[in-house]
Amino acid sequence: MSLVITIGRQFGSGGRDVGERIAEYFNIPFYDKELVEMAAQKSNISKEALKEVDEHATNSFLYSLASGNYSMRGINAPIYYEMPINDKLFIAQAEVIKEVAKKGSCVIVGRCADYVLENEDVDILNVFIFGSVDYRAKRVMEALELPQSKARDKVIKTDKQRRTYYDYYTSRDWGVMSNYDLCVNTETVGISGAANLIINHVKNKLK
Repeated sequence: MSLVITIGRQFGSGGRDVGERIAEYFNIPFYDKELVEMAAQKSNISKEALKEVDEHATNSFLYSLASGNYSMRGINAPIYYEMPINDKLFIAQAEVIKEVAKKGSCVIVGRCADYVLENEDVDILNVFIFGSVDYRAKRVMEALELPQSKARDKVIKTDKQRRTYYDYYTSRDWGVMSNYDLCVNTETVGISGAANLIINHVKNKLK
């Protein structure tokens, strides 16, 4: 039995670190920013351009309103070539996510993977990693060597970007517990504890 583990995460909560530990334990592929490079190859758009808009919703509200729900129509849809680059990246990443998920077990961080795979014929475990703003700001301070005020601002701003991105492309509310199978507070259990909790859950699920 294969299982795809998707990880949504608040900025600074350690979602990537948790995902890497899970992937390493089970010896399965791990995808985070790697998805941008894979999407660049699929869409023939430079990865540098795509990195600039990764996990950012388009600013073209009027375009989106006129175009309707085109986000899942696919890279070969005629309207694809008229879309803002943010939407092209989302569509290309969505196709990549579906491809890697169907190859077997893996861990996928962010990029609305829980939504993208919702109606696909794969077994999924959707996880959300979170923590208080103060806890996450402290981690960001240490990782990026920022003063406390700037670290806190970055946490709040990045969370807002991720919320806007997720809400825009899924029409759901980012971080709402009912959207996920597991929600884990790394401030309470730590990075290792979060990874172990999820690993044990997966092991029980695969029995």
